[in-house]
Amino acid sequence: MKARHLIAVVVSAVVVATVLCGVVMSYWQWKQPVFKEAPKLVAAVKAFAKDLATRGQPAPATVSLRELVGSGYIAARDVRAFDGMDVTLSLAVDEIHPQEILMRVRLPDGSVIASMADGSVQKLRK
Repeated sequence: MKARHLIAVVVSAVVVATVLCGVVMSYWQWKQPVFKEAPKLVAAVKAFAKDLATRGQPAPATVSLRELVGSGYIAARDVRAFDGMDVTLSLAVDEIHPQEILMRVRLPDGSVIASMADGSVQKLRK
């Protein structure tokens, strides 16, 4: 009798934990902003580099998202998914160096995520 009771309690606890885990994960995924403006961001980086070349200025290795927004190359609402993050984009990535960092993002917790030129994503050391 005690064994059946214990099994029923354990099974109930597992079911409750599974349901709670599912609810928390669904809520977390629902709250994550989705970045849908990649073409606008690429166009902004290209326009920034073109404007520098037109003025005869050398292009820096990177440009911050903050600088692109501040200079009017892209609207803040278009990059809202990156609010609270420090984003840097590379201007010197090419197909010859696929392991170069294309985009570096410092998250609010201090961790750093990098999107590489080959399309992979890596977590970097703080």
